[in-house]
Amino acid sequence: MKMLVLGVIAFAVMAIGDLNDAFFKKRPIKLCFPLGLVMLCLATAARLDFAKLSVLWCAAAAVFLVLELYALFGSFSVSEAYTATDVPRQTCDNGLYSLCRHPGIPLFACLYICLHFGAGLPLLDALVYIFCDLLLAVFEDAVIFPRILGGYDDYKKRVPFIIPRFYRDK
Repeated sequence: MKMLVLGVIAFAVMAIGDLNDAFFKKRPIKLCFPLGLVMLCLATAARLDFAKLSVLWCAAAAVFLVLELYALFGSFSVSEAYTATDVPRQTCDNGLYSLCRHPGIPLFACLYICLHFGAGLPLLDALVYIFCDLLLAVFEDAVIFPRILGGYDDYKKRVPFIIPRFYRDK
């Protein structure tokens, strides 16, 4: 249960990093988001049951992990997004971010469901973390991103929230 709580706290730490981006712009607090990711990884790893490994589910989890990392770190400038405090940022609307505003949410959900079936992550942990991730995305979408990303309000009108759209409107 301690690790589940650590994982929930990890999302709160990420939210603090987001609040800092939007309102305070203190360089040391900028590291809260990556710190929250590390905390979540530790909480997750501590709850895996390697006696219940399923190669197929773990392979699927690996694919979703790579896609999640790409969504978080490969689609835009990492230094601007996670460390710089004085750089004006534009909304990323290409690649995965052209399909939905928060592509990490469905990827994260798939990853954690695969970890449940493939590596014995307790279902409660998976569901709680998926819910926390969704809450964080709602908070970012409503409060943080419109304030820190140029063009975000227009982007919200064009691109769906978390359910990817694989076609373009004409």
